[in-house]
Amino acid sequence: MSLKNTTETLAQVTTPVPISISGLTWMGITMKDWVLTGTAVLLIFQLIVITPKAYRVLLQFKHNTTRTIKEVLKRYG
Repeated sequence: MSLKNTTETLAQVTTPVPISISGLTWMGITMKDWVLTGTAVLLIFQLIVITPKAYRVLLQFKHNTTRTIKEVLKRYG
């Protein structure tokens, strides 16, 4: 990929952000609201991605804790 292609691609990717912000500002949505909306979308996306991973970790922790308690009871009980 040449430098020209890279530059054109970068310009195409980064152009919609200022255009959409300008358009929303023109429609009456302030920059503060734009940042709040973007933060909310990012938070929801992160929760969707992180929740299954956290659930698996908690299940593994529960499984290991139960196994450890059973081993202790078996040994000393």
